[in-house]
Amino acid sequence: MRLITSTLLLLLCLNLSVRAQEAEISFKIKNAGVFVDGTFDSIQVVQNFNPDDLSRSSFQAKIPVSTVFTGIKARDRHLLKAKYFDVENHPEITFNSTSINKVEEGYQLTGDLTIKGETKSIMLDFKLEKEGLSTYYFGYLELDRRDYGVGKNHLILGDIVRITIQVPVQNQGI
Repeated sequence: MRLITSTLLLLLCLNLSVRAQEAEISFKIKNAGVFVDGTFDSIQVVQNFNPDDLSRSSFQAKIPVSTVFTGIKARDRHLLKAKYFDVENHPEITFNSTSINKVEEGYQLTGDLTIKGETKSIMLDFKLEKEGLSTYYFGYLELDRRDYGVGKNHLILGDIVRITIQVPVQNQGI
């Protein structure tokens, strides 16, 4: 669940790895009727983005599952177990883009997201946003955690994970 969120954020960075302190990938899921927030403390994103040549643009991301952070250490350790992310057998969440298209309010990124050994094609809408002197890729999506075998069927755990991604653009000429 939290991995799903991180994975999406991973996708955005320019020809360099982006340090987790610079990128923000957060997730939110309902648990027992209350929203639980989390992040991943380590994200590696490689980007090659040129808005004038989208056919040659790409994003790749890797998130070490062991860096999940919800603010409660016991819950974080629980999420690493086989029922959830199974970190022993699946230590990373990965994303590899397959296409990028211009859409009305930005761009649509399509790619393969792999969590817990399950690979699914996803679409993420993102846009470029200015914040002070910096420019960021900003995107949002929702995933069903069950599509990736995270958490099995649960009576109190929500199925939909909301993921928000904000990654700094390394090439400020964009």
